[in-house]
Amino acid sequence: MNALPEPGSIFDILGPIMTGPSSSHTAGAVRIGKMARYLADAELKKVEITFYGSLAETYKGHMTDAGLVGGLLGMSVDSPDIKNALAKAREEGVELIIHLNKSSDKNPNTIELNLISEEGQIFIEGVTIGGGEILISRINDNPIAIRGKEPLLILFVEGRKISDVQIDVAKLGIDVDTKNAKESGDLLIFPMMRSPNKSDLNTMASIRGVRKVKFIPMLYDYGPVRGAPLFLSISEMLSKAEKHQGGLVGLVEDYEMNRSVLTKSAIREKLKKIWIVMKESAHKGLTGKNPVVGGLVPGDDAKRLFENCKRGTTVGGNILPLAIAYALAAMEINASMGRVCAAPTAGSCGVLPGVLCAVEEKRKISEEVIVDALLVAGIYGAIIASLAPVSGALGGCQSEVGVASAMAAAALVITVGGQPEQTAQAMAIALKNILGLVCDPVAGPVEVPCIKRNAIGVANAFAAADMALAGIKSVIPPDEVIYALRNVQALLPPELRDTTLGGLGATETALRLKEEWLKKCSSLE
Repeated sequence: MNALPEPGSIFDILGPIMTGPSSSHTAGAVRIGKMARYLADAELKKVEITFYGSLAETYKGHMTDAGLVGGLLGMSVDSPDIKNALAKAREEGVELIIHLNKSSDKNPNTIELNLISEEGQIFIEGVTIGGGEILISRINDNPIAIRGKEPLLILFVEGRKISDVQIDVAKLGIDVDTKNAKESGDLLIFPMMRSPNKSDLNTMASIRGVRKVKFIPMLYDYGPVRGAPLFLSISEMLSKAEKHQGGLVGLVEDYEMNRSVLTKSAIREKLKKIWIVMKESAHKGLTGKNPVVGGLVPGDDAKRLFENCKRGTTVGGNILPLAIAYALAAMEINASMGRVCAAPTAGSCGVLPGVLCAVEEKRKISEEVIVDALLVAGIYGAIIASLAPVSGALGGCQSEVGVASAMAAAALVITVGGQPEQTAQAMAIALKNILGLVCDPVAGPVEVPCIKRNAIGVANAFAAADMALAGIKSVIPPDEVIYALRNVQALLPPELRDTTLGGLGATETALRLKEEWLKKCSSLE
């Protein structure tokens, strides 16, 4: 049997804190652009961009071009100026050319960049892999695998053996990880423990055969994965939780300390900051003044439902409709290019805030319990993401709202003091209920049906949590449910994976709205 993939940090799932509307297609694009900026490291004159697959169909609605260029200009994933990035680049004299390839067999989240600067030309290929995570897969003709998880020093070598250059670097005594150096074509890549000083860079650049040296800082505010994970599966996690003095929450804290090189207090403080952003997006969205980018929805649906909750006229009781109102609010902020926390994606950023804001308000849950719930939600998301992509373009909306709903169901169990086994059953029941959910955006913007689809994720999470707390179990074990998710993702046709070519995205009304949206985009350029 093949070895199980290793789950990453819970902060790969509970984040990034970003400007909407899409974690894969906006935040991921910003990060690819930022990596490209470090690699070019010169004033750009011309940028040629090629979008593939899903991106070629939806890049306008997801502001992918703006995100990518924003990263090239040095913007962060939560910058409010991303929407102005294209205009700013043109003001600075950068020529932008965009190509679309809708029929390639490449990963549908692939972006190619051909950057021309005073220093020369460099080609970069990157892939957004879900939840804002990225992979730089090629530099010039050299296949690589860089994710921005650790600082790197890249030497471009010419006219000399890579192995000889590596020997010379080792002799310098500079603080680089020579044991874990990797080579690909004419590139020599060293992991770094710290940022190199100018003297170090000049010394390396003077080595015979080294054409240029580029330092790539880490893109994240938590450390690179160093130690082996404490567990690889849900069954293994539950077994260890039974013996752990701190139970499931304590075990997850130990897991995260090991994975992200953060202290327990730093982990909890970081989660509190995430919670602040989640709450802000949910409460701000209730004002009803949400200028959604595509204009496909009015931007005040959350306020409408919230007003009914206050009047007591909802048929779903006093907590479920409130949770849905908060979820809609966060998603309307996301669709307005506001600040949200992807959990696990921007397209599902309303589910977890929705359920937790409602239980905090109605059940008077403390902040520490909310942090416990986020820890547990994060670890289930991390385990799922190690086996199945959390990207609508790669696996449909079951990968986004479905996974968010499963995470939220486990979190709800924690808020009422449920047992570790019940969190796993809640996760499994919720995920099973949304298997097969397609990603069929109308026109491209993350509005229809994305915003309202978060509502079903909220309702599903409450249903699954209540069943699990009553002792109801999933006949299919939780780990196997995740494998079923991966199986359905693989069987889902491309038309139903964030392309606007199937489902609701292919209806007569959707086609009309898409034509209107594209005209609107053209008028703004």
